[in-house]
Amino acid sequence: MDVPLISIVVCTYNGERFLAEQIQSLINQTYPNLEIVISDDHSTDRTRSILSKYEKDRRFTIVYNEKNLGFTKNFELASLLAKGNFIAFSDQDDIWQPMKIDRLYNAISNYSLVYSNSILIDDNGKSLNKKLSDFRKMKNFIDDSRGFAFHNVVSGHTMMIKKDLLQYALPVPANFYHDWWFAIQASNVNGIIYLDETLTLYRQHTDTVTKTIVDKITGSRKRTIRYQDYIRDLKWLQLFKENRIEKHRLFYNRLHELYLIKNEGRFVWPLFFFLLKNQKIIFLFFKKNLLSKLIEIRKMARGELKNSEFKLRLKSPFKQLIF
Repeated sequence: MDVPLISIVVCTYNGERFLAEQIQSLINQTYPNLEIVISDDHSTDRTRSILSKYEKDRRFTIVYNEKNLGFTKNFELASLLAKGNFIAFSDQDDIWQPMKIDRLYNAISNYSLVYSNSILIDDNGKSLNKKLSDFRKMKNFIDDSRGFAFHNVVSGHTMMIKKDLLQYALPVPANFYHDWWFAIQASNVNGIIYLDETLTLYRQHTDTVTKTIVDKITGSRKRTIRYQDYIRDLKWLQLFKENRIEKHRLFYNRLHELYLIKNEGRFVWPLFFFLLKNQKIIFLFFKKNLLSKLIEIRKMARGELKNSEFKLRLKSPFKQLIF
């Protein structure tokens, strides 16, 4: 029986340590009609030497960037080179189960995106006895992106998309994660299906590009960091507002409007109650009780000021409550 071509896209950069093992796991896939597209972002280690061994293999398309483009632009370049009807995204340091593409292809049906679970491993490939689903609720998403307003549960290394999603997802907005953006767009097109199977050995080490949800932030953030995060969130919500295919634009218009008030440096009660009303959506992925949600909502509704403005406020005889 004929099966469609599926492209596996790999972006490499100084990945000599684990790359050969990962490529072998891609070659070992049981799905019979694959191409492997690799775009190397001007590596300075032995990555190019490793890749050169596959240049004459007809299953591979390998390009070498003359200068470093950065991960997002390199990812876009590699994605556009894919010829398959479906595209799966691979990190350079994981290990795929042999049936991964087979299982994703059989699950995607009419959805725009399918994603799966992963087992976490250490540098040496030893299981950490944790799965992604141990930290977040993994769900299907149909016609609703609101759960992605502040959090993401769809990791790039777990997903496969239909190629036509690229027309809605590229270019990836500057300074934002590609997998998060793809999930938002997929939820607005034909939806996302979750396959509850562990199909990837997801390596955790000091060189990982994107830290996983295993890493937890402890303590309070410094005021300057908080303000930077606030500005990032504002830009993120602006993207939702302006997204031409967004189906819940009124929700994001109101959320963005209330977030703007935080810049006045005072606690935003209307934002607090809006978040409370929508807490099931805002914390859709989280395994939190109501008290934990209330604590988080209080933090999200507090005012934010630049450090210089905060110091001026402290000197004022008319001090206002900021938190």
